[in-house]
Amino acid sequence: MDYLTRDEVREMILAVCREVQQNEQHLCQLDSYVGDGDHGSTMARGFRAVEKALGEPGHDSIDALFYCTAEALEEAMGGAIGPIFASLFEAAGDVCQGKPRFGAEELRSALQEGYDAVRDIGGAKPGDRTMLDALAPAAEAAETACGQGLTLPEAARAAAEAARQGAERTASMVAKKGRARFLGEKSLGHQDAGATSLAVVLGAVAAYCSH
Repeated sequence: MDYLTRDEVREMILAVCREVQQNEQHLCQLDSYVGDGDHGSTMARGFRAVEKALGEPGHDSIDALFYCTAEALEEAMGGAIGPIFASLFEAAGDVCQGKPRFGAEELRSALQEGYDAVRDIGGAKPGDRTMLDALAPAAEAAETACGQGLTLPEAARAAAEAARQGAERTASMVAKKGRARFLGEKSLGHQDAGATSLAVVLGAVAAYCSH
């Protein structure tokens, strides 16, 4: 498929919800090495709230679906991670305002604007062992894919693979942001839970767009 309709975007977001919930324990385990081990539970709670919100009437446009997702995540997750993940979907909503479909260009713009938003919220940069270490390469991969004229499934797969590799690289980074920064080199050897969550989300997006 070269693009998604409103109904397909809704189904894509629901696919993300299911995938995040299936990875709850894995994300908790990653978080337990450097934090209190509740990251996966927080993510699952947020995306369960998204499922409920998208099941209610309304959301008659693609941007409304993304805004609804952002609002549900921020309200349900709270803390530091809620606004961060909410900002990604809010950026997608901004990109899709007035648009009847979601294609490779919308994905590219959403990832780039999402990157800018997350960077501004947390003050982190690539290399600090945060979600940006997955999001930055994902945005770059989507940019390259669009420049090559690739389709939405191809761009989504490229972004997801870049995010996966970026998340894996965090295992060799010393944390410089968040609670993990107090651990110094003790944070080495395990992937960052936030970066891994982003990879899970984009993996679900790619899988849906490619089905």
